[in-house]
Amino acid sequence: MSASISAALLWVVGIPIVFVIIFSFLDGNPVAPGNLTLDNYTKAYGNPQTFTALTNTLVYAVVVSVVSLAMATVFAWLLERTDMPGRNTAWVLMLLPIAMPGMLSSMAWILLLSPKIGLVNIVTREALSLVGIDLVTGPFNIFSLWGMIFVEGIRGSTTLFLMMVAAFRLMDPSLEEAATISGAKAGYTFRKITLKLMTPAILAAGMYALVGNLDDLETPLLIGLPAGIFLLPTLIYFSAAQGSDWGISSAYTVMFLLLTITLVAIYYRIVVRKAGKFATITGKAYRPRRHRLGRWRWSALGLFFVYFFFAVALPAFVLIWASLLPAYEVPSVAALGKLSFNNYLEIPDTPRIADSIWNSVQLGGITATATMLLAFLVAWLVVRQRVRGGLGLDIVAFIPRAIPSVAIGVALVVFYLNPAIRWLPIYGTMAIMVLALMAGYLAFASRASNSAMSQLNAELEEAAYVSGVGKVRTLMRITLRLLSPAFIAGWIWVFAHAIRNLSVPLLLATSDNQTIATTLYYYWNRKADFSLTSALGVMLLLTLVVVAFIGRRFVAAGFTKEA
Repeated sequence: MSASISAALLWVVGIPIVFVIIFSFLDGNPVAPGNLTLDNYTKAYGNPQTFTALTNTLVYAVVVSVVSLAMATVFAWLLERTDMPGRNTAWVLMLLPIAMPGMLSSMAWILLLSPKIGLVNIVTREALSLVGIDLVTGPFNIFSLWGMIFVEGIRGSTTLFLMMVAAFRLMDPSLEEAATISGAKAGYTFRKITLKLMTPAILAAGMYALVGNLDDLETPLLIGLPAGIFLLPTLIYFSAAQGSDWGISSAYTVMFLLLTITLVAIYYRIVVRKAGKFATITGKAYRPRRHRLGRWRWSALGLFFVYFFFAVALPAFVLIWASLLPAYEVPSVAALGKLSFNNYLEIPDTPRIADSIWNSVQLGGITATATMLLAFLVAWLVVRQRVRGGLGLDIVAFIPRAIPSVAIGVALVVFYLNPAIRWLPIYGTMAIMVLALMAGYLAFASRASNSAMSQLNAELEEAAYVSGVGKVRTLMRITLRLLSPAFIAGWIWVFAHAIRNLSVPLLLATSDNQTIATTLYYYWNRKADFSLTSALGVMLLLTLVVVAFIGRRFVAAGFTKEA
C-alpha cells in the first residue's frame, strides 16, 4: 500500500516537473518532442523582454509582500497586544478579504481607478474642478505596475494576518512587559523588542507571501496586460497558450522553478536553522498584558476601518452596483432608476454560464476530495507508519508550494501530450485540471493532515490491530473518522480555492469544460460586459462566503456526537 501511495504522489508532483525540465532542451512540441537543443534558452534569455518581465516580477512580488506583511503585522499586534476598541468586530472583518478572489478585486479596482470611467477618478476630478484644476483623465491610473501592487497589497494581508496572530499568541510577553515597566512606550517596545522576537514568524510569513505573489497571474493579466506590463507568469502563459512556443515556455518555467526553490532554500538557511536563537516559548504559563494606546486607541480603530474600506467595502460596493445595471455607469441619481436584478436572472438562462458553474462544482469537489485523500494517506505513512523514506515523501508533497501554478500547467501539458503517455488521454479533459490543482494545493493539505495526525493518539488504532482488524479498515473506519474535522476543513479550503482558480483552467480548459473563473474572464475581457460579469462575480463571492461559514460551523461541531 505504501508503494501505491508513493507512486501516486510522484505521479501527481514529481514526474511532470522532470518532464518539463527535459522538454526545455528539446526543439519540438509536446506531441513530437524533437531533438536536443539549447535554442529554447537562447531565445528565451536572449529576448530583452525576459529580463524586463523578471524585473517586474521581482519588484511586484517583493513590494506586495512587504506592504501586505506590514499591514498584517500591525493589525495582528493591534488586535492581540493592545487595548484597541472593537477588537472582536475587527477580527471578523479582517477575515472577509479571503472571500474576494484576486480576479474580482482587480475587476472592482478597474471600475474604481480606470483613468476615464473609474468612480474614484471621476469624483476626484469633480472635486479638483472646484478649485480650478480641470483634468480629462486620471489623476489615478490603475493600469500600471504600481496599480497592480496597490490592488494585491491591500488584498493579500488576511492570510498573513492569521499567521502573525498565531505567532503573537505563542510569544512569551515577559520581555515586552519588562520594557514597559522600565518606562518604554508602546511604539518603542514594538519596534525594538516585539519585531525582533517575531523575526522568524515575519520571515516565514514573508516567504509565504513572496512565493505566492510570484505565482500571481490574475492581477497582472487584468491590470498589467492592458498597459503592456508583463510578468513571468503572463510571459509563460502567452508563450504556451497563445504562441504555442512550448519549448520557450518550458525554459521560462525552469527559470521560475529555480527562482522559487532558491528563495525557499535561502529561507531555510536563514530562519529555520537559526530559529532557536529567537525562542521565547517556555514551559511557564503566561497571560499577555495588553499595551495601552491611550489617546491613540480610536485612531488605531480608525486606521483599521480605512483598511477595511479599501480592501472590502469599496470593491464590493462597485461590483454590486455594476451587477444591478443593464450597462455599467457611475453611481448617480439618474442611474438609480435603472437598477434591477435582470443580470442575476440571466445567469441560469445562459448556457455558457450554467455549464461553467456545474463544471466548477465538479472540479472543486473532485479536486478537494482527491487532494485531501492523497494528503491524508501520505500523512498516515509519514506520521503513523513511519515508513522508510517518509521524510522524502513529505518533502515531495510540500515542493509544489514553491512551483507556480502556471508552471505546473505547462508541465502537465508537456507530460500528457508526450508520445510515451498517449495511452492516457486526459489532455483536454477535467482530469488534467484536477491533477494540476492537486499539485498546487497538496502542500497545504499535507501540512494540515500532518498536524492533525500528529495530535491524534494511536490507542484506538492499536486496539484495532490487536483485535485483528487490518490496516486499511482501521485507516478508513477509525483514523479517518477521528480526523474528519481536519479533513473537512482542508476539503472546504481546497474546494473554495479550486472553484476560483483562474491560471490553471485558463491554460488547460477547453470549450467543453470552462469554469466560473474562465467565464468571468471571457465576459470581462472578450465581451466587455461589465454588468453581467459583476453579477456572476457577486454570486461567486457570496458562494465563497457561505462555503466558508458552513465549513467553519461544520468543523467546529467536530463530529463529537458521532465519535
